Amino acid sequence: MLKVAFAFWKRKVGNKNLIIRGKDFPNEYARRTLLREDLAFPIRKDLYFLKNKGEEAENLVYQFYWPITENLLKIYEPWSIEKESALALHLGDESIPRRLLVRTSKKTKYLIVLPFGLEIQIRPDISFQEKTRQSLAIGNTKVYLDIPEKILFSARKRRGTSFVAFIRGMKFNRRFLEILYSENPKPIVVKELMRIAEKLGRSDLSSALKKIFKEYTIYRL
Repeated sequence: MLKVAFAFWKRKVGNKNLIIRGKDFPNEYARRTLLREDLAFPIRKDLYFLKNKGEEAENLVYQFYWPITENLLKIYEPWSIEKESALALHLGDESIPRRLLVRTSKKTKYLIVLPFGLEIQIRPDISFQEKTRQSLAIGNTKVYLDIPEKILFSARKRRGTSFVAFIRGMKFNRRFLEILYSENPKPIVVKELMRIAEKLGRSDLSSALKKIFKEYTIYRL
C-alpha cells in the first residue's frame, strides 16, 4: 500500500499535476500517508496540493494562487473577477489579494476560505452576460475578469490612486458604456465619474458619459 501512495505521488508530481481533489487519491490510505510524510497538504476540505518534503506550504499557496483559484472556480462557471480585484489586474498588478472579488451567474453567495488568511468572495449576478468579461492569461492559467467599462461603473473605491491610474490609462468602448448604463442607470455614480474624468483631462470620457447620462437617465417624480 505504501508503494501505491508513493508511486501515485511520483507520477502526479512528474506530470506537474500538483492540485488534486480528494477523489483523485488511489485510496484513503494513500491520502493519509502523503499528508503524514509531508508530501501533500490540504488547501481546503476536498482540495490538496502535492509537494516535495520540506517545501513551505505558504510559499506554494502564493506561488500557485492563480491555478488554485481557477480550479476552485470551475463549478461557478461562468464567473468573472470584478470591481477592485479586476481593476488591479487591468493595471498589470498580479499580486495575490487577501480577498478576491468574484461574481457568478449561479444563484449562490459564498466565501471560500483559503489557508494563510486568503479568501475568495463570490456573489450572484442574475444579469450576468458573457460580453461583460474577458480572459486573461496569468502564467499558464486563464482567468476571467470584468471588462473596463463594467469596472468603471461598479468599482467602489473611486478616490484611490489605482482608480485614478485606471481612468488615465484605460481605453473605454463608448458602445459598451452605453449598453451597461442603459441597463442599470446609476446617476450619482456617473456624475462623479464625469467630474473625475474632467479633472484628469479625459475630456473624451467625460463627454461620452455626459451624452449617455442625458439620453438614458430617467427621473421619476
